[in-house]
Amino acid sequence: MGFLFFGKRHSSSSIYSYSLIPDHLHSSFPTPHQSPQHPPSAPHPRRMHPDSHFLKIRNLRNYETLRHYEVTYYDQHTIQCIVTKDKNAVDSWIQKVEQDHLQPNQDLAIVGLAINWRRDERPTNWRPHLQVNVPRRYQTERQLDEDFNMHHPVATLQLCVGLECLIFQLLLAGEVPQSLSDFLNHPRCKFVTVYPGITKLIREYPQLQINNRRDLNSAAVAKYNERGLYSVDVMNLAINVLGYGIDMSKHAEMSRWDDSDLFGHQIKYACIQTFLATEIAKSLDEFL
Repeated sequence: MGFLFFGKRHSSSSIYSYSLIPDHLHSSFPTPHQSPQHPPSAPHPRRMHPDSHFLKIRNLRNYETLRHYEVTYYDQHTIQCIVTKDKNAVDSWIQKVEQDHLQPNQDLAIVGLAINWRRDERPTNWRPHLQVNVPRRYQTERQLDEDFNMHHPVATLQLCVGLECLIFQLLLAGEVPQSLSDFLNHPRCKFVTVYPGITKLIREYPQLQINNRRDLNSAAVAKYNERGLYSVDVMNLAINVLGYGIDMSKHAEMSRWDDSDLFGHQIKYACIQTFLATEIAKSLDEFL
């Protein structure tokens, strides 16, 4: 039996989130904001397709300092993905992107940017804020942020330009390459991010300031006048803007991103996060 993720409206808005129901139970799909720009091989608009069917990964080669993968999306887009914690590998990836996408005669490059953080298991005797058991409703927003950052540090930084993706294992690297800091301020790049955004990255790595950043959630709200789009993640934003997306299991999102050898489902998840951001940006270009 096939499954699909069927859209449900939040209150009176036309924002859709998705729950798993059998194929044979659906009778109609919600009307998109516009004609969905789904690939020909994705016949059902407004669906969240299982990643095992429409997202494939192949390990091309392994080196001492990096691993090279091909991630194929809907049998149409083959993304070259580099996974590394090595400074020199990051330098080489950025140099290639500059040569291929950042020439003076080219348009501004749309760069998808995302992070994943380590999910720590707290000890049984853990109490936030100097072991004082303060109910969460009495904690300030600043306290909650500090608690979150302390126990869930940024583990990976993902960048995607065209069909080139980098997964930089920031937590394992030990240092931030100067080339990365420079790239994030490149005048020919437009960096696009999705909720919950990059605020956490900048807080933990203040040297990684992003010069030309655009928030896709805000652009979607401006285009569709739906405030609920402020707080949807990249997968649900893709459904609302593009009309199609990939169902990535929670197992990938909640896995250990500080492992030195990331699993295939993690690499697919991290890669598609940033690739979908670039695709969404193309549809929202006039509002960015």
